[in-house]
Amino acid sequence: MEKGTLYGVSIGPGDPELITVKAMKVIERSKYIATPETGTSDSLALSIVSDAVDLSAKEIMGLSFPMTKDAEILARSHKEAADSIAEVLDSGNDVAMLNLGDITVYSTFAYVMNILLERDYDVELIPGVTSFCASASELKISLTTMNDPLHIIPATGVDLKEALALPGTKVLMKIGRSMPKLIEVLDELGLENNVYAVENCGLENEKVYKGLDEFDSKMGYFTIVVVK
Repeated sequence: MEKGTLYGVSIGPGDPELITVKAMKVIERSKYIATPETGTSDSLALSIVSDAVDLSAKEIMGLSFPMTKDAEILARSHKEAADSIAEVLDSGNDVAMLNLGDITVYSTFAYVMNILLERDYDVELIPGVTSFCASASELKISLTTMNDPLHIIPATGVDLKEALALPGTKVLMKIGRSMPKLIEVLDELGLENNVYAVENCGLENEKVYKGLDEFDSKMGYFTIVVVK
């Protein structure tokens, strides 16, 4: 029996209208829809897609990805997800695995993909709108002009002062609990007028911040900060 294909499907930052036509077609023709779950049974990715595609006849595969930095726990969850998907692929069915933003940027899918590629399964990636590009559009700012570089930086695990000293525009992602420290560093470096943020871009509870004085240390995990 011919094995199925795993599709990594980018669904954009939150607005269902930003799901690409190609992504929609893959989701519509795939019987099995895999969706990440982080600590609860709710899936933001699935809720976004359900506003654009009828999922009533789909087999939904909830994949558990704990919010932890424990390498052993993460590796185990990635393997378990890959094993679940492989079982469906072995039956000849395709699987569309949903991913917020773009599938190639800070994606848990990448870990599952690498496991399945090592096992010689077919994998295809469907690109999408990144959260930072959508956020820049909401802010009505350009991320780059002429020869200015653009840096995509995780706000945890880096030297923030060193990162913010880089030339060009800095986009900070994966902020989580680092927001209070980030606010402190931005203020210390005198960047209070050159910073912007979008929280929950494309969702009903989206908030836009222009200038450090509008920032809140309790801004959520799905916050994109842009430093010009």
